[in-house]
Amino acid sequence: MSRHAHTICRACHAGCGVIVEIEDGRPQSVRGDPNNPLYKGFCCIKGQNMAASWANSKRLLQSQKRQPDGRYSPIPVEQAMDEIAERLQQILASRGTRAIATYSGTMATNAGAANGAVTSAFLKAIGSRMGFNSNTIDQPGKFVAAALFGGWMAPPQHFAQARVALLVGCNPLVAMSGGVPHTNPGRSLTDALKRGLSLIVIDPRRSETARRASVHLQPRPGEDVAILAALIRVILDEELHDALFVDEHLDGVEALREAVAPFTPERVARRADVAAADLVAAARIFARNGPGVATAGTGPNMSGHTTLLEYLLRCLNTICGRWQRQGEQVIEPATLGQPTQARAQAMPPYTQYAYGFGEKLRVRDLANTAAGMPTAALADEILMPGQGQVRALISHGGNPVAAWPDQLKTIEAMKTLDLLVQIDTRMSATAKLADYVVAVKHPLEMPGISLTQEYLSAYAVGFGTTAPYAQYTPALVEPPAGADVIDDWLFFYGLAQRMGVQLMIKPVSFSGTLRVPPQAIDMIEPPSTDELFEMVTRGSRIALAEVRQHPAGAIFPDPPVFVQAKEEGWQGRMNAGNAQMLVDLTDVGREDPSGAEDLPFRLISRRQMNVLNSVGQDNPGQHRGRTYNPAYLHPEDLAELKLAAGDCVEIRSDHASIVGIVEIDRNLRRGLVSMAHSWGEGPERDHEVREIGANTGRLTSIDREFERYTGLPRMSNIPVAIKPLALD
Repeated sequence: MSRHAHTICRACHAGCGVIVEIEDGRPQSVRGDPNNPLYKGFCCIKGQNMAASWANSKRLLQSQKRQPDGRYSPIPVEQAMDEIAERLQQILASRGTRAIATYSGTMATNAGAANGAVTSAFLKAIGSRMGFNSNTIDQPGKFVAAALFGGWMAPPQHFAQARVALLVGCNPLVAMSGGVPHTNPGRSLTDALKRGLSLIVIDPRRSETARRASVHLQPRPGEDVAILAALIRVILDEELHDALFVDEHLDGVEALREAVAPFTPERVARRADVAAADLVAAARIFARNGPGVATAGTGPNMSGHTTLLEYLLRCLNTICGRWQRQGEQVIEPATLGQPTQARAQAMPPYTQYAYGFGEKLRVRDLANTAAGMPTAALADEILMPGQGQVRALISHGGNPVAAWPDQLKTIEAMKTLDLLVQIDTRMSATAKLADYVVAVKHPLEMPGISLTQEYLSAYAVGFGTTAPYAQYTPALVEPPAGADVIDDWLFFYGLAQRMGVQLMIKPVSFSGTLRVPPQAIDMIEPPSTDELFEMVTRGSRIALAEVRQHPAGAIFPDPPVFVQAKEEGWQGRMNAGNAQMLVDLTDVGREDPSGAEDLPFRLISRRQMNVLNSVGQDNPGQHRGRTYNPAYLHPEDLAELKLAAGDCVEIRSDHASIVGIVEIDRNLRRGLVSMAHSWGEGPERDHEVREIGANTGRLTSIDREFERYTGLPRMSNIPVAIKPLALD
């Protein structure tokens, strides 16, 4: 018997509303819901293959335990939790709470809204502050810069009414995030361009999004800070800024003006290899054509100055007044999250929570940050002996061997742990080093809510959607016959239950202020996932019960939320003149952007629509016969190197080397090699590059060229050399 059911795609953070065809209890196909009020039929290739991933022969249906000979054998998940809990207790007793760490990757968030709440509750219950996540190896500067700059206590101007968008290294038509709403980004951009949107893109590659831009600056990589400084200089020099808004709400403008003075369009044009006239045009278009915002993506944030980059973006948006004002409607208020009151007033910097607070790490003078604990330091925290050494790691929804920088050190760290637990749906590169691999349910086997998607609007300027949308989905299918899999969160609950600790669940709040207190979970009888959803949505603007009444998803405009007037006597002001940021900007101005002669190319990161980081690479419907991540070069560079598409090469940095397969990309600048990250495995499998791809993280050292605030090393714009390589 065949039926069709609505659900939320959880293949990536976009959370599209889709329809699943189910026959005899098995998912057959997934397609976008043409009647969805927000996504309007959109569903990318990742979502379209959700049914295939359910039946993938490489899917783990039983948890695995490493045996003394290194092989893995199935283990009942209840027994696995018994043994893992016992070992954690032993480590706690002998090494202390700091010896246990968790890492939450992208899929931990995508898989379910309850996961983060339970993971955090587990760490707190056992007394560990060593919780790490993928934020700090992606775009951590967004959070740190916000703390250093301050904020506006109402949303930024939204895309639905934008007349201009400036995207720095963003490619939302592929990445589904950044500058264009993740809900059907292609249609959103087309409609916006038809209504007259001016699109400015800064990207070393003429990306899918850049091809539709009014102005495309195609600079040398790593010059985004200098370019933003030049844009700010032009806007201030020509008095194109919003003087009334700046005078009332922003400090430090004169200090900013002085700091950007050396970044003349002519000087930056020579440095970045773009036309000075295009820099000036971009500045004028952005300043004169509001509403709209500027935002940046992963590549620029990974290029060496994530916090300074994001700080200058805050400066640019604020001097142009790109924030909603009193009386304007908040287009995407919290729906299942706890609502916050929007006010037309500035929040001063909260520098004490930017970086260097809370839990101190033992390496590189790093500590907690506004983005979370510095993940790039975790391998060293595992390897460095002494008091406070991490001895147990639970990795959930991520793949450290593929995703973390300095892959060789990461592998060494994984191998030296007393206990490595990988929560996964397959035997990933990290799972193959783990003591236990805990097999978890497929998204179609679990209930879900769209709470994760609400995070995006709070994540950064230029992210989010265009309406107060929400959706709930029940589990649609049962696991395959004979499977022994659990909900992700239930693993942490099971450990807590066995270790005799109480879990307290906090509702989700985008402001950090809770309207209702944390709630204790029954530690005798596990709650259902639906009951957990009720806990994390307590105090929401729209009750979860109401959202359940709309299985296909719905927009919930009532009660509407408007930006309220500034509080009487409010004195808060944002700060564009943070002394340390402006010192860093001066230092950038003195940098020599030229590289070493023996490393003439720059490797830059890119996204792929068909996979999300390391997920989906082994699904035939997604890789479509290309089971590796090509090393893309301009055709003239290939010719100069006497290479042809499909040839094998060695790509060498000053730290390590990888094997790659070259392909042509005519949209690249010359002198660049562009590769997707999070592919490949350890060096012992480099000869299988055509089957598994190559890991660009191996080229990066975590203790050189790292940002002092977040610990993020350079993971894009990496100087490399390329030479032909013959594999046996």
